[in-house]
Amino acid sequence: MASMNSLRDELNRMANLQFETPEFERLLSVRLTLPRARFYIKHNAYYNKNRRDCWGFVLGAAPLDVKKLVWKHEEDELITDKRAGEDHYSLVVRQAQMVGVTREEIEQSEPIPGARAAQYAWLHIARNRPWLEAFTSSTMLERRNNGEIIKGGGLSARIAKRWVEDLGVAIEKAPSLKVHAVADVEHADMMWEVFENHAASDEAQRAVLSAAHDCMEIDRAYRGALADAMLRID
Repeated sequence: MASMNSLRDELNRMANLQFETPEFERLLSVRLTLPRARFYIKHNAYYNKNRRDCWGFVLGAAPLDVKKLVWKHEEDELITDKRAGEDHYSLVVRQAQMVGVTREEIEQSEPIPGARAAQYAWLHIARNRPWLEAFTSSTMLERRNNGEIIKGGGLSARIAKRWVEDLGVAIEKAPSLKVHAVADVEHADMMWEVFENHAASDEAQRAVLSAAHDCMEIDRAYRGALADAMLRID
C-alpha cells in the first residue's frame, strides 16, 4: 500500500516548483500596464471557461462520491460563491470592467494561439484520460493556487500583488483575484479526500503523479505564452 503522506508531499512539491520555472518567473516579473492588465484579464476569463469545461468532463466520468464533491465545487464557480455573492466568471467580468474591458469585448475576443493550445491540452486530459487522472489535472491547478501550500503565496495572490503595486488597485476592488486566493485553499482541501478514497494503491498513485506532471507542464506553457505576449504590449 502506497503512502498518502508521500503522495501529498510530492503533489505539493510539484505545485511549488511551478514558481521556479522560467515561464512562471517570466510571467510574475512582467510589470503590469493597463493594456497588459486588459490582455491578462481577458485570458483569465477564457481560463475560467476552460476550467468549467474540464470540471464538467471530470464530473461526468467520476464515481458518485466524487461527483458530489465536484458538484459542490462548481456551485461556487457557476452559481454563487457565498464569499462574493456572484459566480466566479461574473467576478472576472467585474474585475475586467475596472480596467476598461466590457463583457462584450471579452465575448468577442479570442485567446492567443499558445493559450488556446494549452486549453485544448487540458480538455484532452479531462475528456480522454481515466477519471482519476482527469480529476488530478483539474485539482492540481487549485493546489498551485493554494496559499497554504505554496511558499510565498499561490498564483492568484501573486498576480493580485502586481495589480496593487503596478496599477494601484486595492485588493478589495479586484474581486476575482481576491476570491480565488481564498477559494482555492478550501477547494484543494475539500478534494483531498478523493485521493484518500481512490488513490491508495501504487498503481493509482503513479497515475495521479503522471497526470499532475502533465498538467503542470501545460500550465507552464500557458503562463509562458501569456508572459511573452504581455512583454510585446507597451
